[in-house]
Amino acid sequence: MRSKLLTGKVRSLAGLFVVLTVCLAVPGEYARGRYHDFEPVSTLGPVIEPQDLAFESTFADLRSDNPLRFTKRLEQPSIEKKKPREKKEPRVAMLRADSPPAASKTPVESKPSIRPGLPSLSMRQKQLRAKIRRVLTYYYQHPMNTREHGPWEIMHGMLAFEVHSQVLRGGPAGKPITSVGWLCFNQPCRRRTMLYRNETGQLQVKVGPALQGHHGQLLAILAQSSVKKEYPIRIDGESYTIADLIEMEKQTCYPRTELTFQLIGLMHYLDSDARWRNDQGLEWDFPRMIREELKQPVRGAACGGTHRLAGLTLAYKTRIKRGEPVDGEYLRAKRFVQKYQRYAYRLQNPDGSLSTEWFRGQGDEEDLDRRLKTTGHTLEWLLYAATEKELHHSRTTRAANYLANLLYSNRTRDWDAGLEGHAIHALLLYDRKVFGRYDREKNGRVAGRPSRLPK
Repeated sequence: MRSKLLTGKVRSLAGLFVVLTVCLAVPGEYARGRYHDFEPVSTLGPVIEPQDLAFESTFADLRSDNPLRFTKRLEQPSIEKKKPREKKEPRVAMLRADSPPAASKTPVESKPSIRPGLPSLSMRQKQLRAKIRRVLTYYYQHPMNTREHGPWEIMHGMLAFEVHSQVLRGGPAGKPITSVGWLCFNQPCRRRTMLYRNETGQLQVKVGPALQGHHGQLLAILAQSSVKKEYPIRIDGESYTIADLIEMEKQTCYPRTELTFQLIGLMHYLDSDARWRNDQGLEWDFPRMIREELKQPVRGAACGGTHRLAGLTLAYKTRIKRGEPVDGEYLRAKRFVQKYQRYAYRLQNPDGSLSTEWFRGQGDEEDLDRRLKTTGHTLEWLLYAATEKELHHSRTTRAANYLANLLYSNRTRDWDAGLEGHAIHALLLYDRKVFGRYDREKNGRVAGRPSRLPK
């Protein structure tokens, strides 16, 4: 009898050992990237309902000459008592800070006009929109300054709000000026400048600590910020344009090097069939750049490989936007990116954050800077790559909701400029792609020139 009991225990322990071995082995295989047949995005996860109070405005109001100042949460709307109206309209709890007293009689129109054919936003969507725009509002109203922040930091601050980004001139109490203009006119940031002229008078960009972190990074951020190639550049009194910066980056494309940022910038500004020679006489085109990038690893690349994936994504997405076929190397890039999309979603944590181990496997570190870096960068790339279905999927919604909570709950924290810039840009992309179509059309200013705001 005793021997039978011992035999049963041994079998139970052996079975438990097998189960533990399988459970431990599978994540390891995913961490090494050997499994690529992931479930489709449409089958992933439930929706997490964001809880927050709404604000009576759109983020686009901040880009006007007299931005709204949000100083308190919206309580229950009250009805205008002084002057009855034919239709009762709710008063807005927050008005322009610099408005004269008489302006308070006219409530700010808060309900955007919805384009025909758009489904109405659910209460959850409205709450998430309000939460994200509150985050964007706060960080837009607290820009960096040229005395305390260097060129690399200002460059990432420019990415955050794209052409609408501002920097305070001379210090925290300085006047705001466009970040694009400050950098392109080579003005000092923490006593450093990023642009210079070589011995032949050609435009060059410095690479190093506190400057441009990678070759082509400035051009890539200008492209992602929607700055036109005709925009002026000034160096020591000499005039250039973004087009000159493009020509310089074309000359420095070399095989077996990091081409990530040059691919992002050049693909944005040049025609898809463009061909050129570098300063060594080697011929280049975009299919070759994509081939070179596909040879390079994702794990271990800049910011966990999210920038490399963003470059490949924007390459084939630009083809789609231009109505051009996605074939050849572009199709290879698309399929490669889609595998990493599914993998990134599989690694997502229950709270909506994205893996703190990038693409090495699942990770849920407690360090806030690490969480902001990985979730911000990864979500930014996922939004570049998202189809309409993936854009509205609960996994994407949860990541945006988590990122908004993290940024606002720690809004007084001295974030690293790179982490903050990419995270804010991710929320800006989400707001534009998901909620922008519901906003009434407004006019803004793009790098000093009148233009319609991006949708």
